[in-house]
Amino acid sequence: MEFYSHPDTLLKEHLKEVGIRAREYFYFENNVVDFKKLTYFIGLTHDFGKYTSFFQKKLFNDNYSSKYTDHSLISSLFSSFLILKNLHEFNIKFSIKEFLPLITIFVVIHHHSDLKSLDYLSDILSNSENLEKIKAQTEDILNNKDLIEKELNEIGVNLNLEEFSYSLEFIIDEIKREIYLYSRLDENLKIEFSFLVLALFSSLIDADKKSAGKISDIERVEIPSNIIDRYKEIKFKNSEKNKINQIRDEIYNKVLYKIETLDLSKKIYTLTSPTGSGKTLTSFSFAFKLKKKLNEKYGYIPRIIYSLPFISIINQNFNVLEDVLKLIENFEGNKSKYLIAHHHLANTKYEEGNEFKEIDESIELIESWESEIIVTTFVQFLETIIGFKNRFLKKYHNIAKSIIILDEVQNIPVEYWNIIEKMIDYLSNYLNCYIILMTATKPLIFRNTDTVELLDDNESYFRFFDRVNLYPKLDLISFDKLIDFFLEIYKNNLSRSYMFVLNTIDSSIILYKKLKEIVSDVDIFYLSSNIIPKERSKRINIIIDKIKNKQKVILVSTQVIEAGVDISFDFVFRDIAPFDSIIQVSGRCNREFKNEKGSVFVVKLLNDKGNTYTTYVYGKISPESSFKILKDLEIIEEKDFYNYINQYFYDILSKKSQDISEKIYESFLNLIFYDSLLNYSVSNFKIIKDENTYPIFIELDDEAELIWQKYKKIIEDKTLKPWEKKVKIYEFKDKFESYIVSIRVNEKNFKILEVAYDEYLGYVPKTKVKDYYDLETGFIKRKGLDLIW
Repeated sequence: MEFYSHPDTLLKEHLKEVGIRAREYFYFENNVVDFKKLTYFIGLTHDFGKYTSFFQKKLFNDNYSSKYTDHSLISSLFSSFLILKNLHEFNIKFSIKEFLPLITIFVVIHHHSDLKSLDYLSDILSNSENLEKIKAQTEDILNNKDLIEKELNEIGVNLNLEEFSYSLEFIIDEIKREIYLYSRLDENLKIEFSFLVLALFSSLIDADKKSAGKISDIERVEIPSNIIDRYKEIKFKNSEKNKINQIRDEIYNKVLYKIETLDLSKKIYTLTSPTGSGKTLTSFSFAFKLKKKLNEKYGYIPRIIYSLPFISIINQNFNVLEDVLKLIENFEGNKSKYLIAHHHLANTKYEEGNEFKEIDESIELIESWESEIIVTTFVQFLETIIGFKNRFLKKYHNIAKSIIILDEVQNIPVEYWNIIEKMIDYLSNYLNCYIILMTATKPLIFRNTDTVELLDDNESYFRFFDRVNLYPKLDLISFDKLIDFFLEIYKNNLSRSYMFVLNTIDSSIILYKKLKEIVSDVDIFYLSSNIIPKERSKRINIIIDKIKNKQKVILVSTQVIEAGVDISFDFVFRDIAPFDSIIQVSGRCNREFKNEKGSVFVVKLLNDKGNTYTTYVYGKISPESSFKILKDLEIIEEKDFYNYINQYFYDILSKKSQDISEKIYESFLNLIFYDSLLNYSVSNFKIIKDENTYPIFIELDDEAELIWQKYKKIIEDKTLKPWEKKVKIYEFKDKFESYIVSIRVNEKNFKILEVAYDEYLGYVPKTKVKDYYDLETGFIKRKGLDLIW
């Protein structure tokens, strides 16, 4: 008799492979050797429950049904029993050793699900139906005792199955005892355990998925440490040697000089310099040289993880990095080994050896970050290091020993600053990560952490980058007043470019329509998340091209344009917002350092009820702090932004509660990753809060029609299993997502019956586009719906 883990894989082969892979994937700073052994044991036993005849019958017969086919609980108990029997092999302090069976069962029981909590585990172990189930499964396994023990012995697991059978109650009691004692541990031990759990879990689930999918590990490749130097020499060889380019070179050289004397025991760095000063290339050049230094000293090769808040910045900087890496001889045909983007609009094809891998293999490799450089969102990165989702956590082990660049860190919500600061510090301690925090506004997130600034005397550069004057015009409270003010400027500056950045889609559409009625001698564009992503990208490229060709243009936008997009206007109008957001949008004004300064006007628009639009997006605290700074000023020069930014962040910090940070942190320490019965768990950590949003596919053109028909055919195919449908949809996911807008539902239990394809996804067919989607301003507001900000 042979036992299988999957229809085409012997169970003993799968267990052995997962054990070996998980051991290689695992990294944890303390007691590496013993914990690698723990990882190996977990991998060897994680699917022990598949030895039941119930599972074997189900594996080859979809119609077979039995409550005994589930294998996670009995597998986790067996793994825990193995660790319990071999505690003497772990040469570590007793305070940690005592809890290894608990950590083992917690990791294994969740390996096909999201992480839950110790209370959940306790409930599972106290459930009489579950106890009856594992006893029946154990009795079934004992029917093939000799054969199963022989297979386990072959892969290095030497246990008596009868002993396991009569020890079940003892194991369960021991785990319950450890759950009780865990709550009494001190904070430092809990921190260590929490990171250990995530590292073990990630190593196991990634090894398991890759083994099941027969996915080979990707061979690491080398990126020359001087590649940015070479790129700059080629790219900017004939660039004008003006003052701003000289300053960019000076900043670059200053930062890179730090590598020579770098103290590698210091692992958290800041790079604070003005918008437009070349931080992206500078930070990557520093990271490549740091990577070389770490390899030479410690013998490992770090990955580089580059995380940003906005997809618009990601796409732009990804293209720059791709341009840089083209200098490597074998980059073409092996792009994904060097560089991948990971976000919901990214391409899901993995390229190696001049061919694209099958889509299911591509998904696994991209989602586990198998590349030298990973460009990703704050959502993907932060909701992994403070996460509970199986799909997110499978890449956690590849974050270990990496160099992490966090760009525009001021965009992390203030209420999360405390927990982010702690987690970044712990990443450096427990996973040996090096972190570069990059910003033009230097928030106070890392006020209690020992950081090293890479750019000495950075305040002097803020004084040099004096390209913009900011004018508070807080008496401009209506659209009519704003338009009158704009027209006065416009008639004297007809050849210039103008941008309006408003806080809500409602207000931006109102202004756009009013300007269209009044101004007819210039192209006026509209941008917001109300427009499908494909069209947004197209419009941004058109606007950039027009401005480069010195054509006048007007853009009305929401904060989707705020940061990172390499676009420059002469005049910018910004509805009042958090001060750092105002500074960010100022970075879209006079980026090229024209002789005449750019002008940014901050207004304070009110709706017909007398409320500011900003409160609908940012609440009251942040805009009030901005108002406090701006209300008595007539002008702020860019060289003074730095001082006002510090003033703003100190004010915000004194007002914004960190309660949610502390509650999520406590949940993390107590292994409460998800628990529906509790008010707080790690699952409460969300960078983007979109609980009331509803995605709608807009069949805008012929391509959209073909994509929708392809999607519909897969969804309605009854021969496909859910995971097979998911894999097939992933083949064109990036194109599919480029036609989706998300709207906010403002009525409870509202169903968009007219346009819905199912309860999770709306659909506007081509024949109804004009009823639901305006080609200029996007999705049309209707009763029961509100537009997402």
